[in-house]
Amino acid sequence: MKIKNYAQAFGILLSGFMALPAIAATFEVPRSFEIMYVDLESAGQFGNDFKVDLDEGQHQIVVRFNKLLRSGGDTHEYQSEPIVLDLQFAKNGYLILKAPYISNQKQAESNAKDPQFTIYDDVSGQQVDYKKQNLKTKSGLQNTRDYVTEIERLTAKSSTSKISSSSAPMPAPVIMMEDVALEMMQFWYNQSDKVTRKDIRIWIADDMYKPTVANIQHQMFQFWFKRADKEEKKSFQAWIVE
Repeated sequence: MKIKNYAQAFGILLSGFMALPAIAATFEVPRSFEIMYVDLESAGQFGNDFKVDLDEGQHQIVVRFNKLLRSGGDTHEYQSEPIVLDLQFAKNGYLILKAPYISNQKQAESNAKDPQFTIYDDVSGQQVDYKKQNLKTKSGLQNTRDYVTEIERLTAKSSTSKISSSSAPMPAPVIMMEDVALEMMQFWYNQSDKVTRKDIRIWIADDMYKPTVANIQHQMFQFWFKRADKEEKKSFQAWIVE
């Protein structure tokens, strides 16, 4: 009886370990920066403002310079516009954003206008190449801004130029390019390999279908397809058969 009980306990313990999510990669920033969004989701859903754990593959991470300094008994906040980063993460990778130490008002004001930083791979110690886009400065109260929509429009513009230069299917001329969801569906379809494109086409017909290979391209396509309206979905389906 004891052996049986031990076997049951071991089975429960083993299944508990197997259920734990595997951390594939990590991104970290210093205290003078904050992580705002990861793939358009609030960074708070992933961890804290300074470090997030994610799956391996390509991710869009939005950061900004955000420094508090005390002067004469008062606290002053210096904040930059959001910066959109496109980063590629290897399995068990650890990327770190490194920035100069800010100790005075002049340095803080300068970095709020033009944040200075580099990104390193903590495993290899090498500097990492990345794509960077900055949101434009806007007047008025910043806490009333819809940053997600601004980021969507910013990245949609750059993805449109990528689509036009890609060897994948060309966009249909009838498409209204103001439709962000449609542009993003086209973009992620173009970024996919043959197997993922086939999975996408099957999934459109049957949303219960499980892809043969899970990757960021398929996940992001699903995200934008679910946000698209009926006309955008029809336009996309007409586009892929051309």
